[in-house]
Amino acid sequence: MGSNRTPLSDRARFGWCIAGFAVLFLVVGRVLGEDIALQLQKTPTTVEGWLFVGWLVGGPPYLVTAIFWNERHRLTRTQLRNRSVLLAAWIGLTMLIVPARVLGVHTQFGTGALVGNPLSAGWVWGMAANVGMLVFGGLVLLVLHKSTPKGPGKGPSAEQRRMTARFLEAAWLVALVVTLGLSLYGGNGSGIFNNGT
Repeated sequence: MGSNRTPLSDRARFGWCIAGFAVLFLVVGRVLGEDIALQLQKTPTTVEGWLFVGWLVGGPPYLVTAIFWNERHRLTRTQLRNRSVLLAAWIGLTMLIVPARVLGVHTQFGTGALVGNPLSAGWVWGMAANVGMLVFGGLVLLVLHKSTPKGPGKGPSAEQRRMTARFLEAAWLVALVVTLGLSLYGGNGSGIFNNGT
């Protein structure tokens, strides 16, 4: 492939791409949030549908990104670049929804809050799975590193790292499915998890 790009420069480029899309969607949401929500209200989508869309923005992109980076050596340079941009846009889309939770649904979506409230609630449920997996994954990696020999050339083997990554990916998927079920069928409480129903 003839490229001298390193994994570090790939990650830095990906990070800058996420930041760019986040700023773009933040500006679009602050300027056109109400118009977007009013257009979305015209679609034949139920509250559960908007919960699902919010969850889809807040939950899966981080797991998909983790799997993508673990398997990036199988991709050509063009595939790596294209998928990086798509994943960065998916993650950056979060900034269209986050202000509704921080500043209030009416501040972000105005009279389109009918869509904005379940959209932002679904996003919170998706992010709850990611935060839970961040803590759980950190504990699993800590145990892995504490239970292997220390010193130069030691530590977890490539096979142990691969199996741990697969285990965490499977656990993450389960956490996402659980939060999706909770958002659609059990999240009618109040506060941060209020689905607006």
